[in-house]
Amino acid sequence: MKNLFVIFLFFVAPLYTSAQINNPVFRVKNGGDIRTVITVRDRYLYDGFQDGKVYFRNGKVSAARMNYSFFHSEIQFINPNNDTLLLNDNEYISKIVIDKDVFYFEKKQGHIQNIGEYGKVILGRKQKLLFMGNEKHAGYDEYSSTSAVSSYTHFTNRNGEMQALKSDDKLILRKKSDYFLIDQNLRPNFANRVSLLKIYPDHKRTLNNFLRENQINFLVEKDLIKVLEFCRSL
Repeated sequence: MKNLFVIFLFFVAPLYTSAQINNPVFRVKNGGDIRTVITVRDRYLYDGFQDGKVYFRNGKVSAARMNYSFFHSEIQFINPNNDTLLLNDNEYISKIVIDKDVFYFEKKQGHIQNIGEYGKVILGRKQKLLFMGNEKHAGYDEYSSTSAVSSYTHFTNRNGEMQALKSDDKLILRKKSDYFLIDQNLRPNFANRVSLLKIYPDHKRTLNNFLRENQINFLVEKDLIKVLEFCRSL
């Protein structure tokens, strides 16, 4: 298997130039190679595969050239045969380090990047290409939007499940970031009020007041950093 992208077998083109550069949107049509249209920077976290190390719970360390795939929400590596593969046995891995970046694995979520440490909490981020819906072929080379998910032919979703897409339909994908609060036992939970209060059970009233007064949005990275900096001072 020379490259995992052969799984997708789609032609991808930009839907429009997003006003938010970090959230580009793409239209995906069955029958082409995504590598010919989507740039490496839109498919991967890094411009190229970087030297990295996998640290196993038994103390073993393996080195390889790696990169984080937005399509898979997981790290890929290049083996000695120059094949591009996903990591196996993720449940036995304690962490992955690529350059200065650290990643942890959570089942059903993939690899989560450590983007900041705030006392007893790590702020984690998982970047992905999110499936938003599909466009049905309306004739005369035009498409109409629909949220129906009953007309697929072979699209691999973020959970690794194969879904169906008609040959004349197009998927709509958007780049998105999910955020996690990772506790001292390296257990990640989605960043939200409930997760935060579980980590700081003795400061619920103080935190609720802070969240209300500062209108914290748990989907916004700078807001999360603001509240975690506050938590570190408690």
